[in-house]
Amino acid sequence: MITAPEFLGEITEGERCTLERYLRDTRYLLDPVGWQRDVLGGVLWAKQREIARAVRDHRLVAVHSAQDVGKSYVAAAITCWWISTRPVGDAFVVTTAPTQKQVEVVLWREIRRMHRAANLPGTITGTEWKIAGELVAMGRKPADYALGAFQGIHGPHVLLILDEAAGVHQDIWTQARTQMANEGSAMLVIGNPDDPASEFARVCAPGSGWHVIHIDGLGSPNFTGECIPEKIARQLISPAWEKDMARRFGEESPVYVSKVRGLFPEESEDALISLALIKAAQDRFDAVPERAETLGVDVARFGNNETVIVARAGGIAWIVSRTRKQDTMQTVGRIRQALKDLSASTVIVDDIGVGGGVVDRLKEDHISVTPFIAGEAAKDSARFANAKAEASWRLREFFEKGDITICPDEDLLAQLSGIRYELDSSQRIRIESKEDARSRGIASPDIADALMLAFSARAERQRARVRRLVIR
Repeated sequence: MITAPEFLGEITEGERCTLERYLRDTRYLLDPVGWQRDVLGGVLWAKQREIARAVRDHRLVAVHSAQDVGKSYVAAAITCWWISTRPVGDAFVVTTAPTQKQVEVVLWREIRRMHRAANLPGTITGTEWKIAGELVAMGRKPADYALGAFQGIHGPHVLLILDEAAGVHQDIWTQARTQMANEGSAMLVIGNPDDPASEFARVCAPGSGWHVIHIDGLGSPNFTGECIPEKIARQLISPAWEKDMARRFGEESPVYVSKVRGLFPEESEDALISLALIKAAQDRFDAVPERAETLGVDVARFGNNETVIVARAGGIAWIVSRTRKQDTMQTVGRIRQALKDLSASTVIVDDIGVGGGVVDRLKEDHISVTPFIAGEAAKDSARFANAKAEASWRLREFFEKGDITICPDEDLLAQLSGIRYELDSSQRIRIESKEDARSRGIASPDIADALMLAFSARAERQRARVRRLVIR
């Protein structure tokens, strides 16, 4: 039998340092919390410690949590512990997330910071960690979730981490499980519970066979008084943010339930657009285009409602401006400026109430504007109660087909997910009134309405007319 000192004499200096470090750290193999404390020099709060120990004790661990509770930090710490306390060549970690940006900017940024601060073995470049020339961990978002993306990842101790797990494609879940053949491997899935119809929701449900951990934002240190360093407390969910979320969206809203309470919202049968589809459309957003084709404008004047301008370039949409308590002439000025800045040619304006004055003034200025009257008859009047219902359903279809990408704005997410529809006495689709929505604690969907205008059939007809004029 070769003793450790004899074995060390047969390897390179770099490999010697790596193995010596491993031999020193074997006492931490069963103590991920102690390793994080002593090696990384950080502090884990109660739920983070529970997650670290769960990965040590269970092969399948699922964590559904509120926003800003340190879930990416603990996943990064677990990655570093897993690699640093097992022999090189035996341990491997692979992480994934719905988008490449989430892989690189969230989890692997934390891993790189820990590796650098604690002087961990090996080198990290981007989303790959190598020790003595051997790849020991990587983060990836396989292109189009191609089958076989995880094939060839083998070892006695493989750890798979699915970050933002609610948005991870079903193919990845299937492939990941093929890597769980041996007893020394583990799988950690962690994220905000956005989609109650996802595989993530299924594994978090009772009887799934997974060890499930729930992190309620109201049970985190800034609410419970758990003693943690001030620097860490500032990074966690705060009472002020929770109060603002409750005020803006209501405690029963899907966004509050998911982001504050860390629970899967009930998928309402009358929701116009599911939270999962909205989140997916936001995850697709990469950058604001320089030019736009269409502006959708929802007009308010005084009070708490907002005047919103949304721009659209193909299937991409983003918020240009949000203002309160501005008169119609100021709104006209903002529209003119947006048209100029974005070289847009089409404007769709909600013509109800004060919006009518904006439409009239734009026409006076010889700006091509299309008024939208929500209550007028739908083109398909046998199916839809009015024009708003028809345009809203059209927007829903864009989301269902994956043909829309929207900016990652929290208010827009909440407004879209809060829209309900119903059938009237003639079995036609009707959108819930703003008054009824307010009675449920839902704010006026001003941004969502502007988005709906930008994708309405009237916008398409106006764009087509402008193109014909240009061709002539």
